[in-house]
Amino acid sequence: MLENDMAMFKLQLKIALKEKMVFFYTLIIPIIMVFINKGPSFRDNEVLYLYWAYIVVTTILNGFLMNVIQLRENGFLKTLSYLAGSRFSVVMSSFLVQLLIIQVEILLFNLVVTIFITPVSPWTFLYSFLVSFLAVFLCAAMLSGLLILKVKQNTFTVIINLFLLIGIFLLGIRPQRTWNYFLTVFNPFQLIYGLYNVPYTTVAFGIFEGTCTFVYLVMGFFIFDKISIKSQLSRV
Repeated sequence: MLENDMAMFKLQLKIALKEKMVFFYTLIIPIIMVFINKGPSFRDNEVLYLYWAYIVVTTILNGFLMNVIQLRENGFLKTLSYLAGSRFSVVMSSFLVQLLIIQVEILLFNLVVTIFITPVSPWTFLYSFLVSFLAVFLCAAMLSGLLILKVKQNTFTVIINLFLLIGIFLLGIRPQRTWNYFLTVFNPFQLIYGLYNVPYTTVAFGIFEGTCTFVYLVMGFFIFDKISIKSQLSRV
């Protein structure tokens, strides 16, 4: 069983590394944006959290969810699930690959910031590494609802592009008060940013963020447990 899981992980890793364009959206764009937006305020860790959130959300969208959609539409999800013995193994291997990629991307991003803009402390490096584990799980859980939509791959690509545009726009925005609570519930970028930013928030907002995290994790568990392996084309 372990050998099958390792083989599936290696297969998913090869698939992910072939998608070179994805890395442009998930890593190169935030690096470009950080040079455009750099200023005196960049010494504040809260600014870094915006970019970490962008990397997490766009990688989950372009990497994990798009991979699952493509496998399902091509009929490979059903085939691989049969070969691996369960769809859980296929989906989880894809998720773990993207988790690894996100950790590497955030590490590289922090190194670029340290070398060219302002030093990032070792504690911040460690914080990004540890919190990103929960951030990736939370983001995948929140966006898992997209997998139950009866849309084809082309439509899903349009949805992802919209999220990317929103993400780039939100890199320079910090909503306050009611608007902040609203976006935390419905906007994955704001939800993940809020998770990273918990040490700097009020107790009330920390509780609110924790509640959202719990709800989305539970929701994601049930959605991934019931995810269909059949192509949308075969269900039309």
